[in-house]
Amino acid sequence: IQAKERIAKLINKVKPDIVHLHMIDHQISPSILHSIKKHGIPVLQTAHQSKIICPNYRMYNWSKNQICEKCLGGHFYHPIIEKCHKNSRMAGLLISFEAYLHSWIKIYKNNIDLYHVPSKFMGEKFIQAGVDPEKVKHIFYTINIDDYPPRFENENYFVYYGRLEAAKGLKTLLKAMASVKKSKLLLIGTGEERENLEAFSRNLQLNNVEFLGYQAGKKLQKLVANAKFVIIPSECYDNSPLVVYESFCLGKPVIGAKIGGIPELIDHGVNGFHFEAGNYLDLAGCINSLLNNSSRTKQFGRNARRKAELQFSPEIHYNKVMKIYHSIGKKK
Repeated sequence: IQAKERIAKLINKVKPDIVHLHMIDHQISPSILHSIKKHGIPVLQTAHQSKIICPNYRMYNWSKNQICEKCLGGHFYHPIIEKCHKNSRMAGLLISFEAYLHSWIKIYKNNIDLYHVPSKFMGEKFIQAGVDPEKVKHIFYTINIDDYPPRFENENYFVYYGRLEAAKGLKTLLKAMASVKKSKLLLIGTGEERENLEAFSRNLQLNNVEFLGYQAGKKLQKLVANAKFVIIPSECYDNSPLVVYESFCLGKPVIGAKIGGIPELIDHGVNGFHFEAGNYLDLAGCINSLLNNSSRTKQFGRNARRKAELQFSPEIHYNKVMKIYHSIGKKK
């Protein structure tokens, strides 16, 4: 109720032509959609995650550590059975009830004019779940490329940076490291799996892996800029990971799992490699291929920076978003 009242006051004060929404599901709540539509204002929603089609946001079963699409098409009772949210049936009941309520009152269907999906993959899942294809528009995210000066020289290491959790495929990455002899891996980040991953690394007797913990800001940027390349070994449906955008801006090739929206960002054999998600031998082959050819790795880095300039810049993104605004603004 408070969110609806505040958005109504804001609309009366600002009188917007269009409302562009991002993350509204909890702190704000979808209840604001009724207030916006009551004023006849078109709504664009950027789909940063899959909450609208999957009650636990990620299409991933955290209790079983595997991808799950059982709720697609409105079958929202599965979190109760699968305990995919907080490993709890009660938590599953709550998110299932919320999803059914939103579906019953058609809060998204009737009040969102267009979805901006940063990956075609996410758009396909929305359509598979029943969203009108005419309401789905793909545009990559943007990044201020000038904040990430490229560096094509490197030191003798490569990096993973992000959350240390099971869905990120880090055990697959550590298994691959047993076949890597010429360089070392820096694991940057924190999460509930850190101790397990450190123990796993010790059991594999890896002496070419370092856990650096949480890093941020200029220190993180310097670590990535000095790396040979970046690895994204995810085993979940990453939408359009910003790690790729940042890495490309810095002139770093990316080796990414062929899953979710990752392969849409990486051009195989041009600015990085794809590998089969969960296949540590395939990943090890990609790593060693870059390590064994430094001139190609540097060229991949230049190609990566060029792609960032051509496809991810704020100017390009602005023009594409403005076209969407004009298209839905005509409905007002």
